[in-house]
Amino acid sequence: MYREHILDAAEQVFAENGYDAAKVQAVAAASGVSLATLYGVFETKWDLYRAVHDRRTTMLHEHVRERGSAEGDPLDRMLHGIAAYVEFHMVNPTYLRMHLRDKHVWSSTTTLQSPEQIGAWERGLGMMRKAFELGQQTGLYHRDESAELMARTTLAMHQVRLADWVERGMTDTPDQVIDKVRNQFIRAFCTQRVVRERLGEEA
Repeated sequence: MYREHILDAAEQVFAENGYDAAKVQAVAAASGVSLATLYGVFETKWDLYRAVHDRRTTMLHEHVRERGSAEGDPLDRMLHGIAAYVEFHMVNPTYLRMHLRDKHVWSSTTTLQSPEQIGAWERGLGMMRKAFELGQQTGLYHRDESAELMARTTLAMHQVRLADWVERGMTDTPDQVIDKVRNQFIRAFCTQRVVRERLGEEA
């Protein structure tokens, strides 16, 4: 019970202040436990930071994996997975703001700090790369770029879209944002035939 309360509070403090400026005392106060109790669960601020990412990235991976295994062609599964990814961040806005506050670049591991973040990024990129490769083989996506570059570009697009949502006050619903993300993805990566079939327009 203490652990979940502490992690919720830590996520909020990291989102508001960033890792460097965040104080363990603030986390203890926000979670309603003593500093001694907090240190009995997490020995250092770094352990606390890693635990926040471990909890959320595990939840995110499961959420995307389940949605991405839906029926349909590789594009349908990709779109379901993307929708799950965007939705997860929108229903967990504190974790999203924590990412944005630390100025992480989603298309690369260069700014990621914890092993949990890097591991989740590598798993997610691997899943997306394989999905792009399959879609290229079946004529859904352009073949003039590598599957990995397209996967990295997709992550960058998600970051820009979600950061814009936060900056504008987080008023749009997940369905509204997901619809924009879906259409942007199809226009950016799909062949002209697929764009015409899915969106009724030319690529």
